[in-house]
Order: sequence, then C-alpha cells, then structure tokens
Amino acid sequence: MLKPRVYRKKDKDNFNTTGLKHLYWELFDCPTTEGSGYRFMEREPVLILDDIISEFNGWRPSIELAYTSQKYADLLGLTSFSPYRVGKGVRLRVISAPKRMFLVKNLILRGVERIAINEKYIEFDTDNYLFKPNLYLR
Repeated sequence: MLKPRVYRKKDKDNFNTTGLKHLYWELFDCPTTEGSGYRFMEREPVLILDDIISEFNGWRPSIELAYTSQKYADLLGLTSFSPYRVGKGVRLRVISAPKRMFLVKNLILRGVERIAINEKYIEFDTDNYLFKPNLYLR
C-alpha cells in the first residue's frame, strides 16, 4: 500500500512552492527520488489541482502517487506508457463522497478528460496523446 503524502500548512514554508498557491512540489515526488516532483512532474496537472484546492477551503489532499521513476514504476508494476512515468498523472486518496464529487466536477470543468474513480481514490491525468478521453470506474 502506498503511503499518501499529506499537505500540512506548517510544512509549507520549508518546501518549494514555486508557481503554486496552496500545494508544494515535494508532494509530487517519487518516494525514491527527492526533488523529482519539481524536476519531472508536468506543470499542467499540478496547476489544475492547485487551482481546485484554492476553491475548496480547508481540504488538504492526500497524494498517493504522482511522478514515478523507472525503478519505482517497475516495482509498482506500472506499464511503460503509464502517465505516472512522465509526470502527467496524479492519484489522490479521497474517501468523502462530497469531496469526490467536487473534485471530479472541477477536473471536468478544467478540461481533464481522463479520470478514474474508486471508493478510496481519484486518479486523473493530462496525457491525451496515447489514450482517449474516458471516465473509469474501478
């Protein structure tokens, strides 16, 4: 099981927030590579999520998976064309149904066309080159 990286306001001052209002880049790091979120994560999914968080006061996202290095992706069994390998995918742990609805609605409003929903998480990516737009129920 992946350990979610949780946003804590007191930690925000100690992390890189370049271009972000509410999140910080270390939330998107591969667990095996420090600083990889800022270096390798695509800006679009991060900025979309940061914009959504600014509308939902008080919600702190638990990011389970974002950028993954080749070694870590192989360990998780991700395919070679996974959006996580190129920094275009984000998996959030969202247990609350109203939060899931808010997040999905706002992802769609911001042009995200690939979303996967489960009882425990929401995944989205901005990799529209390899895959067609779809809503997945897992």
